[in-house]
Amino acid sequence: MKAFTFALIFILGVIALSSTLTLKSYAIVSGKYVTLYDLASTFDGVSAQRLKKFVVAFSPQPGNSYVINSNVVKIQAEREIKWLKVSSISNEIKITSKVFVMDLSKIQEALAQKMKTHVFLTNLPSVETPFAICSVNVKNISKIGRNYFALLELKQNEMNMYVNVNFETTSIGSVKSVEGVAKVVISTIGKGVTLSLKSNVPNLNFDRIEVGKPVNSPARLIVVPVNFISSSNKVKASALLEYIPHEYENVVVAAQNIHYGQKLTRHSLKIKRLDVYSTTTLYSTSIDDCIGKMSTWSFRQEQIISLAGLKLPPDVIASQILMAYISYPSMTVTTFVRAMQNGNIGQVIPVRNVENGYMLYGMVEKGPKIRVYSGGD
Repeated sequence: MKAFTFALIFILGVIALSSTLTLKSYAIVSGKYVTLYDLASTFDGVSAQRLKKFVVAFSPQPGNSYVINSNVVKIQAEREIKWLKVSSISNEIKITSKVFVMDLSKIQEALAQKMKTHVFLTNLPSVETPFAICSVNVKNISKIGRNYFALLELKQNEMNMYVNVNFETTSIGSVKSVEGVAKVVISTIGKGVTLSLKSNVPNLNFDRIEVGKPVNSPARLIVVPVNFISSSNKVKASALLEYIPHEYENVVVAAQNIHYGQKLTRHSLKIKRLDVYSTTTLYSTSIDDCIGKMSTWSFRQEQIISLAGLKLPPDVIASQILMAYISYPSMTVTTFVRAMQNGNIGQVIPVRNVENGYMLYGMVEKGPKIRVYSGGD
């Protein structure tokens, strides 16, 4: 009887001490580790503090996710926590790390303190961290040319992550308005160029704008790093302003379709005012420089005439009738011949005698005329 009573008390004690936990099928974490508390949908008979100390895995990178087997978590939890009964609603648990986009002004401030001057971020990284508030530690700075590269450590409590940023320290001027930025940039890239702002400008109050050195982007834009400075001389925000450059000139274009091998005339060309800043074509601004040349390309109507697609016509054109001569010590014999191919002065070309059809070979001389040095049928 006593044994039965003891067994009954033991069973009731086990029931009283047993704990339950239900696992989620999806969890968002914000720490360095994934804990059992992060994975718990409901729990009873076990403290939240104990679940928070139960580490299941490392968290994924901010914004990333992975899947773990809920049965593995169940076995691990029931083995390490006495009387815990774990159930799940799915065979797998998808774990995603919460993303916080960091305020770049903290990065700017850390670099400015290290360099002892304002800096211009030239790549404006979208820094995503698993924590909203953190400290920034500049681990290393290197320099190639005028560009600086920094390795930064973002840290909060026991969590940390690393990010690389590019920056410069050279300012080309300071202005009071966004409109003034283009004027400062134009002064560094030459006259005749105008800029159209493509970027959206941050909506904030500022005292002045510090302008960094402009760079050309692969998209044929001019990118200008700027800092918006407060009245207390602190950087309120940074931005990369994109400008579309323009340079207008009167250039020679095709007035009609021009075919390969065609000789250019005034009728086939015209002048048109175009934006040539991004033009890689070697263009001309004078029709007279193009008239009389041969086209080695085909040009569509309104297309810019590229000087690379033109050449001077040959001194002799195939089928052209020319005077030919042979000199002897006591006399010179002349006749008329037909050129069988194009040729230039100093070049030997085949010609055919107009009267008798004989094929001759001669050198093209100024005139043009042909000096025959041998002949045959």
